[in-house]
Amino acid sequence: MIPKLIVGLGNPGPQYKYTRHNFGFLVVDLLTEEWSIPLDKEAEFSVYGHGYVKDVEVYLIKPLTYMNCSGVALKEWFERYPVTENNVLVVHDDLDLPEGHVRMKKGGGHGGHRGLMSIFEETGKSGFARVRIGTGRPPGKERDREAIVEWLLSPLDPEKIKELEISFRKAARCVEDFVLYGIDRAMGNCNKRNSVLT
Repeated sequence: MIPKLIVGLGNPGPQYKYTRHNFGFLVVDLLTEEWSIPLDKEAEFSVYGHGYVKDVEVYLIKPLTYMNCSGVALKEWFERYPVTENNVLVVHDDLDLPEGHVRMKKGGGHGGHRGLMSIFEETGKSGFARVRIGTGRPPGKERDREAIVEWLLSPLDPEKIKELEISFRKAARCVEDFVLYGIDRAMGNCNKRNSVLT
């Protein structure tokens, strides 16, 4: 059976750990705990963990490149491992979803997300599954580029992180459904569960 690749997008380094742009990394960190799959291995452009969820082989991956070069890391996996788009799920932040909202989709555009743009450009692929976690936009400056960059890259306070933990857990459950049941069932379950944020 072809393994499932779960890729969280974010920026490496402690200064970025608790930022909105690192929501993908934070979900992968949560999954490493829930599945007991430590990120204890290195490829050229990523750190990863390898294990099984029930009887399904899984790789948890965090690119070591910065967000805007995420595709370099994923290209390495497509070239070196027997995976297809159907077996890849990318977890990332999304400006166009309200903060904390979680949605799942298969394929589609990049919506201006630089990490997804890099993946499209480097791999030529866009049909993979995504779990999107909303960041919302900076109030009153929704289209101000400088304000958006600051919004995505500024560290969040501990109270905000605690508030968002429920969203990270919901996203992790969507990822687990993908691993166990495939994209169609997972997408239905995820989007139905998360149609209302509780």
